[in-house]
Amino acid sequence: MRDMIFWGVLISLAFTELSGLSPGGVIVPAYFALYLYDPWRVALTLGLSLVCVGIVRLLSRYMILYGRRRFAVYLVVGMLLKLLLGVVYTATPLGLPNLSLSIGYVIPGLLGRDVERQGILPTFASLGIVCCLLLLLRIALMG
Repeated sequence: MRDMIFWGVLISLAFTELSGLSPGGVIVPAYFALYLYDPWRVALTLGLSLVCVGIVRLLSRYMILYGRRRFAVYLVVGMLLKLLLGVVYTATPLGLPNLSLSIGYVIPGLLGRDVERQGILPTFASLGIVCCLLLLLRIALMG
């Protein structure tokens, strides 16, 4: 796992420098690559990042949100959404997918911030490209 995160940071930095697009931050693609075996978790995290964008845009109508403050609000909203989904899951009947199983607590907020800055398609596409590169590297290193 540590190796994947190390390579993920390096490849994310290189991709951002070469393309000018951020794949959700330097740490996000590494975590996505680690959880690609669980498409539900990946889809839920992508969805939470979009919900974060909507909530922060709504909050910015009523609050002054720029720079570090906006970034912090993205992280807090992402964490609160994950916690809220966990509460909803425990209050619903069994048999539903565990909605609290998004990837990490800060990943939706980090990804949402880049979605707001670059747009959905460029951010998700660059995330997909870097994840594919990480998977290829993982296959090459494992044998």
